[in-house]
Amino acid sequence: MVQEIRGKASRDRGGFSLPELLIVVVVLGILATIATPAIARTIQHQRVNRAAAIVSADLQNVFAMAGRQRAPVHLASDATAKTYTFSDRKTGAILQTRNLGRSSEYQLGTLTFVPASVDMFPNGISSSALKVTVGTGGYSRTITASTAGFVRVVP
Repeated sequence: MVQEIRGKASRDRGGFSLPELLIVVVVLGILATIATPAIARTIQHQRVNRAAAIVSADLQNVFAMAGRQRAPVHLASDATAKTYTFSDRKTGAILQTRNLGRSSEYQLGTLTFVPASVDMFPNGISSSALKVTVGTGGYSRTITASTAGFVRVVP
């Protein structure tokens, strides 16, 4: 009698069969394939948006830096290396360098400054208005800085 109960219990075990598990794996694979491009696009947009915020903050800081030092600060950009540098205009001492290229966490494809170099003066004025474009893939953002020091990310 005891053996009959044990034998019956072992035959009635619950669980999933191999075909059921394969169906679940195939469905999950299909969902992952559908979601991957959207996730990659979202990551690209976030990188560009964060880079635009960083450039905007750096431009605001360079105007403040010129005022604190009571000396002009020079901004020079390198579009091929996707970097920009703030330096003391008189001595040439580098105050800050930012890399936004493929080797950085932002992995930008484009970083253009128009004009490529600008001087910021202690009174909050710059030598010319500045337009910066950051982007990768088909997505880009534009940051503008007026000669009066007003910096904004264009929506």
